[in-house]
Amino acid sequence: MAHAELLSREVKIKYRTSTNLILQKGTLFYNEDMQTVEVETSGSDESTTKVIKLSCLSTVKAMDYIEGTRVNCVLILRQKLDTAAEEDGLDTSDVPPLEEEEMIIQFTRVEDRDNWDTGLRYMMSALEVTVAKDQVDGPTKSFSRIKKVRLEEPRAGVLVHARFELASGEEAVLEIPEHKADAKNLNHEIVKWVQDHCVQPSETTSLYRLVKSLVHRTTLESKTADVIQRINDCSFDKMLKAQGVSVEDQGMAVLELTKAHLREIENDIPTFIGQQGTAASMIVQILRRNVEKMKVINDLAYKSCRQIDQLLPKPRTRT
Repeated sequence: MAHAELLSREVKIKYRTSTNLILQKGTLFYNEDMQTVEVETSGSDESTTKVIKLSCLSTVKAMDYIEGTRVNCVLILRQKLDTAAEEDGLDTSDVPPLEEEEMIIQFTRVEDRDNWDTGLRYMMSALEVTVAKDQVDGPTKSFSRIKKVRLEEPRAGVLVHARFELASGEEAVLEIPEHKADAKNLNHEIVKWVQDHCVQPSETTSLYRLVKSLVHRTTLESKTADVIQRINDCSFDKMLKAQGVSVEDQGMAVLELTKAHLREIENDIPTFIGQQGTAASMIVQILRRNVEKMKVINDLAYKSCRQIDQLLPKPRTRT
């Protein structure tokens, strides 16, 4: 099995860095498309991802150390930090930049640690050979930075339509169709777009994060609208009319039917909307409140219809 494919499998780890000594739990994996080592950490509000470019790794070192009666197997990654203020838009004139950062990754199984040690060393060596060959034999490429981005209304079947102005003066359009919105396809689309338009490779990660957030927002809006429509369809008046019955005969049965449908919707909301990020969590809470409001409205509608029905004159029966 190829090293990149093996390391793309998620592994539960604990880690700390030279800038944050608190031991944290996370999920480690290698992103083959972006050529990055990534650690996802789930917090109380939202998950965060720490990204290390393979090209920025300077050393990889495996170590074992004893803690009490236990032997911990760790991998120490040292990365060169990109301190260019131009990329981040920050004024670093008064703050001396850190040149390197260490990440100490603690594995549960020694086999996983050894796989990562061997795999990263191999891929780092392969990358060095590729870069050296391109510098000697490859044609000179003129890369361009992204200057501006303008979001436009996407056509049917497309989640994101963005127009980018490059430093070279060219304009490039990026579209993400609905069937390529998953993480793996999104990676491929971004990497291919960057290569096709000769955009600075260093901007790939930030572009991926931007597009990922836009896709998430668009998907969230669409799913929220679908849930709201389902809630509205559970109104007592609509369901009574759809069943074609009267309040006197089947009003209570229809009311119970609306409650059953609303309970089903309420249970589906967290799975349908998702709970990654603060926005999704807030929307889940709002939609659940909407479900409760519809239950109250339906109860009032049923009682009102019953009262009106009782006030209407009943047809006399012939004796």
